[in-house]
Amino acid sequence: MADFFEDQNNMEEDDDIITLYNEERDCDEDFYHLATLDVDDKWFVVLKPVEELPDIAEDEVLIYEVRDGEDGDVFVAIEDEALLQKVFDEFMAEVESLEDEEGAE
Repeated sequence: MADFFEDQNNMEEDDDIITLYNEERDCDEDFYHLATLDVDDKWFVVLKPVEELPDIAEDEVLIYEVRDGEDGDVFVAIEDEALLQKVFDEFMAEVESLEDEEGAE
C-alpha cells in the first residue's frame, strides 16, 4: 500500500487532474484523480491533492459521491461514515489488486 502512495507523489503534470474550489479558503485546489468506483450502484471519485494542503495528511485521500447536476457531474461529500468506509475499502482492494498485478509481471 505504501508503494501506491509513493507512486502518486511522483505523478506527472499531464496526469488526470481535477480542480475544485475550496469555499473555506476561497481558492482553487488541484487534485489527482486516482479512481472512480461503482459501489452499491452509486459512483464515487477518489482524489489526492497535487500540492500539500494544511487540512489533508500526505497519505490521505478525498472521496466524494458523483451525482448528475445541471452543469455536469457534482461531487457531494459523504456524510455516512459506514458508506465512506465501504468506498475506501473498495478503493484499497483495487490498489492491492493493482499492486499484485504489477508484482506478478
